Order: sequence, then C-alpha cells, then structure tokens
Amino acid sequence: MFRPTRLCLSATSKRIKRVKVQLLKDFPQFQLSKGQVTDVKPSLMRNYLHNFNGARYILKDTDVDTVLLKSYKVNEASTQKDQQPAAKLMSKAQVKEGRALEKMLGKPREKKVLDNDISLKDVYIPGLDA
Repeated sequence: MFRPTRLCLSATSKRIKRVKVQLLKDFPQFQLSKGQVTDVKPSLMRNYLHNFNGARYILKDTDVDTVLLKSYKVNEASTQKDQQPAAKLMSKAQVKEGRALEKMLGKPREKKVLDNDISLKDVYIPGLDA
C-alpha cells in the first residue's frame, strides 16, 4: 500500500565516493596543507574546504595548479628532512642491549610503578571487607 521511505545502502557505496581537490589554504585541523592534491569526502569539501576559497575541485589533471603543487612538495621535503633525525632513535634491540649492559655493569635501575609487585593484600576495595 505504501512505498518504503527508507533506502538501504551498503557501506561500500558510501565509502568510495570521494572528490579530488587541490587546497589553496592550510587546514591543520584536517592535516592538509596548501598546494596538496588529495581525495576527500564531498561533505568535507562542501562544508569546510570550499568555504572562503580554501580549496578547489579538480576535474581533469590539467586543472592542477603546478606552482602550488611544487611549493607543497618543497615544504613536504623540508619537513621530511627535519623528521629524519627523530627516526634515528634507538630500536628495540638496541634498548634491550642497553638494559643487558646495565645489568652486567651492576647499575641499579630505579623501580617504576609498573615494576612493583602488587598483591591483593596491598589493594583495598571498599565493600569487600571479609
């Protein structure tokens, strides 16, 4: 008698709809930077990025502003160089070797909260008085 008003859509049909955009401003809250070409959800583009000329739609590959794209790549390369020293931190194996070396040298390691042996006698739980 009546037609159903609800539509059933699969999750994949909602998930794959993306639009290609180039950003004209930085959006740190979305981790997007000026000049970047990326695929975003249409709602994000409509509601946030496109407002006040913050991004533009890319319909063809020729629509990409190459000057902005080059500046983005230069900025990205400089941030990669800044992050490389942080990537040279000690690996897990090196940390284990350092701990083994400390044990051999006999240096006492300070106890941390998680290293303490806690039993049920040490913990008081209200309402479980026996």
